[in-house]
Amino acid sequence: MKSTQDNHQMLKNLDMLLDFILNLLFGWISYLVARFMFVLGSPIDTIQMLTIVVIFSVITTMLYNYHNVYLPMRVQSPLFFVSHIFLVNIESIVVGVILILLFVSRSPYTSFYLSWLIAANAISFTLIASKKITMLSILHSMRIRQHNLKRILLVTDSQEMADEYVEEIFDNPQFGYSVIGYVGNLNVVGLEHLGNTGDLDRVIKEEKPDEVIIALDTVRKKLITRYIGVCNNNCVKVMVVPAIVGYFKSPRQISMMGNLPLLDIRSTPLDNPFNRFLKRTLDIIGSLMMIAVTSPLMLFTAIGVKLSSPGPILFRQIRVGRNNEEFTMYKFRSMRVNDAQQTGWSTENDPRKTRFGAFIRKFALDELPQFFNVLKGDMSLVGPRPEVPFYVEQFKKQIPLYMLKHSLRPGITGQAQIKGLRGDTSIQARIEEDINYIENWTFWSDIRILLLTPFHAVNRQEKYAERDKREEEKRNRGIGGALDRGDEDYEDEI
Repeated sequence: MKSTQDNHQMLKNLDMLLDFILNLLFGWISYLVARFMFVLGSPIDTIQMLTIVVIFSVITTMLYNYHNVYLPMRVQSPLFFVSHIFLVNIESIVVGVILILLFVSRSPYTSFYLSWLIAANAISFTLIASKKITMLSILHSMRIRQHNLKRILLVTDSQEMADEYVEEIFDNPQFGYSVIGYVGNLNVVGLEHLGNTGDLDRVIKEEKPDEVIIALDTVRKKLITRYIGVCNNNCVKVMVVPAIVGYFKSPRQISMMGNLPLLDIRSTPLDNPFNRFLKRTLDIIGSLMMIAVTSPLMLFTAIGVKLSSPGPILFRQIRVGRNNEEFTMYKFRSMRVNDAQQTGWSTENDPRKTRFGAFIRKFALDELPQFFNVLKGDMSLVGPRPEVPFYVEQFKKQIPLYMLKHSLRPGITGQAQIKGLRGDTSIQARIEEDINYIENWTFWSDIRILLLTPFHAVNRQEKYAERDKREEEKRNRGIGGALDRGDEDYEDEI
């Protein structure tokens, strides 16, 4: 019986062979198309072009391997593979263009070479990515039906750590993992106890697991080293769940200080200067476009606010932004001015709210001035919603990792908002979505959120709890049920 490692190696070899054959085919088809399209025909004979196509196919396949396109397909997402395949084809085009400019830029056949290069890589990306997604879908479907499972042995004395691991497996059946039991000195509910830690060698020999997972909530170097040694002696792959797993849920970076490896638990994609540049560029271009497009709506809203009740057109409020710095956020005023009430909470039938104010809030027109906050640099188009300082001080003491949301600019919209987590919903759930967004940010995730936002902004439900009801709910279920004060207004400055 073949092990899962043998299956992976066989699948990897088959995958690489298919990619080589497909690239060979795509390169040759692109050559025939380019030769047909150009009057001058082909600058080189068939044998020479076939040699170039073979070299192209070999190099592209090697680059796929270098960029981890052939990693095991259990836990990686389709986006991971598609993005890496895209990167390889972009590299291929860039290198090809450089070679063309260096050697044949003055040739009448320059257009032929460029056409062939772009066509070959475009077709290659489209079909190789499609093939990869198809393979992932087939493998995931097989694993969900309990085929090709990887048998896992846990080494743990922690109910919490065991639950973290088992829950992840339960939530992702497409990974194809099956926990056969655990080795440990303490009782862990829900798993079969196969022996104490001293029995690890015997259990591995008897059960023959595909992988051993060490999940201890207390890091003891001597013990972990011993367990890893037992696994190595039995030629079994071993992995360790960090004891601080609760502090992060995305891939971390390992950095070296001399010969000492360090786990960076706070690294995020936006630590990369190029990613920050991309996001800020999107903010500037997007906010300028939205200001231009919505200027008639803003003029209409401003006139309506002025006519609906006496007072300023804009509502200004101090919020907490990136790096815990305060800024003034702008909205169109939706309530009557009430100087006597300094902390007036908005309720469903709040007498301060004007009829026009209810209208603009229903359609999110009150938030249009925030595009100027984005252009100014206080906010981003996409990010966690900003809070007022008072509640930041409260939440950071009660919600784990709450302050991580202030590592980037707050947003007009965000991942939590498009998932319906606004109004009277769990702020704990919102923070989890915000952290997930921050730790797994991509340029395309911002685009996706922006495209989905209009479907969640229009006809949004405005439901606000009375203060006594809110306080009672907080006592009953903790801070997780508090309102998102940064998402719904409480106009305490007017």
